[in-house]
Amino acid sequence: MINKNIIQAIKDKEMDRRTFLKYGGLLLLSLVGVKTVFTFLNQIDNKVVTIDAPKKATHGFGASKYGA
Repeated sequence: MINKNIIQAIKDKEMDRRTFLKYGGLLLLSLVGVKTVFTFLNQIDNKVVTIDAPKKATHGFGASKYGA
C-alpha cells in the first residue's frame, strides 16, 4: 500500500491546476496500467462510422411532389 506520509505530503502541497492534472494523470495511469490505456485508445481508433445516403420515399410523407 501507499505510505500515509506520502499521501499527506501530496495533500499538503500547494499546486496549480496544471500540476494537479499531472499528478491525477500519473495516479490514474498507475492504477489502471499502461497496457490497458493503450488497448482502450487503440479500440477507439479502430471504430469506423459510415453514413448511408438518404433513401427516396415511395409512400407516406415526402413521397409526393409537395412533400418534404
